[in-house]
Amino acid sequence: MVLTSHTQNLLADLQKILSLNEDEIVQRGIAQATTDRIIELRQRAGQLTENYGSIEKLESQGKNVSADDHTLYTDLLEWRSVRYELEQLTRFLETV
Repeated sequence: MVLTSHTQNLLADLQKILSLNEDEIVQRGIAQATTDRIIELRQRAGQLTENYGSIEKLESQGKNVSADDHTLYTDLLEWRSVRYELEQLTRFLETV
């Protein structure tokens, strides 16, 4: 991994403060970035749940949409994507 000189300096300074090695700092950063993304996805899933109740309800509503309004279909695709990414990230986080 190539780090900028600024990042290398920050890493060295943090190592002095926390008494951690580079590997531990990078692993914690990966875990934090993953956790942050999981939080974002759960918030979006919560918004979709508020709007539609459940993904099953949205799927049934999506069958009766007009050709001019793709909002329901777009939300359904997003919800499926959110669920998939959450599954992947949760599994990944368990290994970190």
